[in-house]
Amino acid sequence: MSIPDIADLITIAARVLEIDASEALDLIDVPAAETALGEARNRRGEPAGQVAAALLTGLIRHPPLPRGNRQVALLAMLQFLGRQGLGLDLQPATAARDLIAGITTGTLAEPAVTAWISGRLRPQQGKEAGIMKRLTRRGNCEALAVTARAGKFPHLTDRAYRAVTMAEAEAAGLRHNYVGTEHLLLGLLGIDDGVAAKVLTRLGVSAAEARAQTEQIIGRGTAPPAGQPPFTPRSKKVLDLANGEARRLGHNYVGTEHLLLGLVREGAGVAAQILGRLGADRAAIVEAILHVLSGADPTCREQRRALLTGELTAVLDENDRLHAEIERLRLLLRQHGIEPGDCATRSA
Repeated sequence: MSIPDIADLITIAARVLEIDASEALDLIDVPAAETALGEARNRRGEPAGQVAAALLTGLIRHPPLPRGNRQVALLAMLQFLGRQGLGLDLQPATAARDLIAGITTGTLAEPAVTAWISGRLRPQQGKEAGIMKRLTRRGNCEALAVTARAGKFPHLTDRAYRAVTMAEAEAAGLRHNYVGTEHLLLGLLGIDDGVAAKVLTRLGVSAAEARAQTEQIIGRGTAPPAGQPPFTPRSKKVLDLANGEARRLGHNYVGTEHLLLGLVREGAGVAAQILGRLGADRAAIVEAILHVLSGADPTCREQRRALLTGELTAVLDENDRLHAEIERLRLLLRQHGIEPGDCATRSA
């Protein structure tokens, strides 16, 4: 039973308020959102109508948004029901308004809300499912103006920028006071029309699995972060590596594919562990991106050659590093009178 999280609320808010995801992230009251969502999480395992009622009631009584909160609360509930294959009869047009007004004033308690919702549940129609997917799909916010991101990430495409913003939202949703490589991975998976998400999906990596692995490895924090969480040194390195990948491929922008290449090039963070656990190792990801870049277009062939060259360089660099480490250990052994290879101690 998939209950919406803070990242979902941010996505819905951005659509409802017609703002970009970073503005929605600044607008949302994370502690209030966690309180509201926690009430729904506590109902896991109960009938869908009861969980939906707890979600809607929680979001209205603990409003995480100063404006548009009622619409966001209703859409979050509909998103939850849609994930269960259910729709909700909201006719006549005043029905939802009266329901929300009753919750707001306290005249409708949660059992009454449960009864109201349960009596109107029905299988979700295909057209309705498509509308809800467009409204609540992560990463489907309006494109950001270049000037809005110029100070922070000047070369990112709109999708890449939304992925980074979504990473910040994922960190906040997990109550982590930092943005690590694991959050960048979740952010990339949230932009499902980006190259990175398409590659990862092709390799069988889903956002739900990656989030579950993140919680298994790191766990959830105990308190919401105060302010916007900072990027860790590893995640900053990923951004730097992504810039390098874009330059090497002859691109004057950094897209989600470059961010994904940066993640696998970094190779030592939590994201790399998660990808390995899910069967998408570095070689598989690079090969999948090569497949995307391949084709009859000479430009694509040049990009493929550049990517292969980068892989070879990375392997050679790693071999050089290992060779240097072995030589350092040999020297250390000799300083202690041990000749490497024969384990014999020389006489003084």
